[in-house]
Amino acid sequence: MTSLFIVKRDGKEQPFEASKIRQAIAKAYRAGGVQENTDKINQIVSHIEGVARQDLSHKLAVEEIQDLVESLLMSTDPYIAKKYILYREHRTIEREKKTSLKHTMDGIVSIEKNDTNLGNANMSAHTPAGQMMTFASEITKDYTHKFLLAPAYSRAHRDGYIHIHDLDYYPTKTTTCVQYDLEDIFERGFKTKNGSVRTPQSIRSYATLATIVFQTNQNEQHGGQSIPAFDFFMAPGVRKSFRKYLQNNIIFLDDLNQDADLDEKTIKSKQEKIKSELNEFNPQLLRTEAEAQRLHEMLSKNGYKISLQETKHLLYKSYDATRKETHQAMEGFIHNLNTMHSRGGNQVVFSSINYGTDTSLEGRMVIRQLLIATQEGLGQGEVPIFPIQIFKVKEGINYSDEDYELCMKNFDKALKGEVQFKTPNFDLLVLSCQATAKALFPNFLFLDTPFNKNELWKADDPKRYLYEIATMGCRTRVFENLRGVKSSVGRGNLSFTSINLPRLAIEAMREAEEYCPDGTKERLREDAREIFLQKVKRMACLAADQLHDRFLYQRTALARQFPFMMSNDVWKGGSKLNPNDEVGDVIASGTLGIGFIGGHNAMVAIYGEGHAHNKAAWNTLYDAIMEINKVADSYKKKYNLNYSVLATPAEGLSGRFTKMDRKRFGIIPGVTDLDYYVNSFHIDVREPVSIVEKIKLEAPFHAICRGGHITYVELDGEAKKNVSVMLKIVKAMKDANIGYGSINHPVDTCQSCGYRGVIYSKCPVCQSEKIARLRRITGYLTGSLETWNSAKQAEEHDRVKHH
Repeated sequence: MTSLFIVKRDGKEQPFEASKIRQAIAKAYRAGGVQENTDKINQIVSHIEGVARQDLSHKLAVEEIQDLVESLLMSTDPYIAKKYILYREHRTIEREKKTSLKHTMDGIVSIEKNDTNLGNANMSAHTPAGQMMTFASEITKDYTHKFLLAPAYSRAHRDGYIHIHDLDYYPTKTTTCVQYDLEDIFERGFKTKNGSVRTPQSIRSYATLATIVFQTNQNEQHGGQSIPAFDFFMAPGVRKSFRKYLQNNIIFLDDLNQDADLDEKTIKSKQEKIKSELNEFNPQLLRTEAEAQRLHEMLSKNGYKISLQETKHLLYKSYDATRKETHQAMEGFIHNLNTMHSRGGNQVVFSSINYGTDTSLEGRMVIRQLLIATQEGLGQGEVPIFPIQIFKVKEGINYSDEDYELCMKNFDKALKGEVQFKTPNFDLLVLSCQATAKALFPNFLFLDTPFNKNELWKADDPKRYLYEIATMGCRTRVFENLRGVKSSVGRGNLSFTSINLPRLAIEAMREAEEYCPDGTKERLREDAREIFLQKVKRMACLAADQLHDRFLYQRTALARQFPFMMSNDVWKGGSKLNPNDEVGDVIASGTLGIGFIGGHNAMVAIYGEGHAHNKAAWNTLYDAIMEINKVADSYKKKYNLNYSVLATPAEGLSGRFTKMDRKRFGIIPGVTDLDYYVNSFHIDVREPVSIVEKIKLEAPFHAICRGGHITYVELDGEAKKNVSVMLKIVKAMKDANIGYGSINHPVDTCQSCGYRGVIYSKCPVCQSEKIARLRRITGYLTGSLETWNSAKQAEEHDRVKHH
């Protein structure tokens, strides 16, 4: 008998083996819990062999054989046929995964400029450490899909309905981010792997240890780290430095006047005495004659032979030395966070700091010097990428309409510090606007927006920062709390999963057209809207269930897996655990975020245009996010966990969904025709609306995205030449009840001659084309657009300027 051959998937031929077909069908029977029918199996195999022999010139391909098996099973045993189809699909996925993984690994080895290597603009994936991180990332994602995720969640992620963020960190059980209570950490001192650190005694030490805390904890979480009240936490360091300078200057002058030659024991005793006296006296960080007079009276009372003029000199000298040290401390803080690497891949610490509401003299000095150092930049004047800085705007503390009007009438004088405002920190708000005009930071967080208020906040509470919202620079918001006090401090996000809104909208429109092919445009859109909202609700429930599964997995982590975060009570409650205890409900105060992307594109799929000018589209998008809110609320009650709705900060995800949907549905103008989906609820980046229009259109979405949100405006030209515009925008955001906002403008640097300004194709000074273009990607800055993935580069290219 003539030998039979089949064609494999790689095009090679091999002998026909009936036993392999029998095995595959038998597995389908076993999967269905049914005793295999040998006679039926033999009949199917014989039939296929007969088909193969009918035309020996045509060799059956593997796929053709499998199609025949499906067809024959459907006619004889539909139940087993379905099991065979599932088995076949599983085998196909496994093959594709191997092929895809090999292709991905090859790209990492050859350091291609692909979206895997450029998935995180904050990491250099081409370095050896970066390659190892990327290898590990891809392998652990595969492991997670195979062994940790339930099939329904894995399939929804792979098919592009949802995106489970940080899949590569899933097996490690890490949480995403945390807000530090630095005061608590510093007061107690803290432990690291190789020892312990005692309470710092100067502002320079405070700033240095803050960077060490950032760097150490970065290795125990997969997201960012944030300090919720940087000014409050650094102020004691300034106070200690000031008193130390005062103490040393007093001793020096007193000894000089007495012409005494004191032994070491006497000197030490004298130091302790003046230290005690200064603590009781409580010197004010002021460079004024009134404070010099007050200090002189105390010194005279305690027997020091120092004149009023000498007292004034030592006070002024101590103040100037403290200011200089504070500046150097802030300068070092910024330099360290932009140069010290953590994790693999030359990844600097993803750090954020919140500030603006400490009205103490020491806290104000910290922020003033921080903002000055930010504008001065790094070694060659480069704009600092980190920390992400967030100024907390608060009525009566650093803002009032009266002060705003006064400032706008005398803006040049206000910039020079020549205007006296009623609110104690309004001058720092003005300085912040100057800094963001030059260095893109700080962003602005609005504490008086209704959903950002806390009923426990009191102006006279020295620890009022505990009740002020703080945020991660990328936008993650942790505030409301079912498991404790409403606060951002000592808590963070556990994990988040995002929904592909355009996919659901495209399907909804197609289903509406299928159900009512002759319907009017209005009827089809109304039907599609209802179908879309139902789909959003179902997908939100799927995401909520998946997040709960992940939480149950995360809570099984042992405390010793996070030695710094738990033993130092960084995540509040962790210090009560023994190393081998499960973290359990300690992390239950964290948030679980149901995110979403592509609101604009989804509305184009239904209405033919986005929600910037189409009121029906705006209402539908708002209602869709409210559906996610309803799901979050129901799951809060169901599990007593902090579910929230997140306006996803899509970076790597920006192009992933788009590519998948274009392959599935083809090119749909305004939906899948670009390389990216527009972020969250943002209006189209190409939409030419005014600054005020954009703010008003997006503000209502902030109130219903309590897991995190941000609104950007894009400016043209050199913003540093018109700082007053920054303050006007901040006021517009505040008045519109924006929760968190940011102002973007181009910052370009010629890498040949160092010229900075708005540079188009070539440097206007030296004509070089080597230009570093600093831009904001999702909430943080990147040193060059070249580090962005293709989708985000395309999105940045399309951004219009708002006026």
